[in-house]
Amino acid sequence: MREQHAAFPALRTSRLMLREIESSDAELLHAVWTDPLVVEHLVLDPFTEIRQTEAMISLLQELHTSGEGIRWAITLLSDGTPVGTCGFHNWKKEHGRAELGYELDSRMWRQGYMSEAVSAALEYAFDTMALNRIEALVTAGNERSRRFLEKTGFTLEGTLRQYELARGSHQDQWMFSLLREERAGRS
Repeated sequence: MREQHAAFPALRTSRLMLREIESSDAELLHAVWTDPLVVEHLVLDPFTEIRQTEAMISLLQELHTSGEGIRWAITLLSDGTPVGTCGFHNWKKEHGRAELGYELDSRMWRQGYMSEAVSAALEYAFDTMALNRIEALVTAGNERSRRFLEKTGFTLEGTLRQYELARGSHQDQWMFSLLREERAGRS
């Protein structure tokens, strides 16, 4: 018997609505997930077909259903346009930790949208998911993501050597973390 889960939580910020990713978001998210600037440092092979995006949407939707995490569509409050996603996966409830993931349409970069979205997601993670530790793995060399995480309060713990197999080779990953007590100290 499948466990019943609470309704998918929507989070609202001053300019954004974080809501459940829907199948109808496929075309707009495909544009994000195939943008060379966005996928440059992702460990996934770049998508070439819309069906790959549809499969990723199904996988991300299943996170909440299965209780393994949650991933929101980041949408503009003004018109509901999806411009990216953020959320948590690899949720280890028994250890109070999960991994943060995010991506944003490159046309929206440097406008504070991801900071706004991730701040709301972090609040949800610490308050509702009862996380003590949030991790973020970043492909070594992704300075934009490194600066973003450090600005958000994450600490670089070190390099996980040849941690992910991506695009035919093993990639080093930087391990970042943010602890509940550190987030509370920033409030």
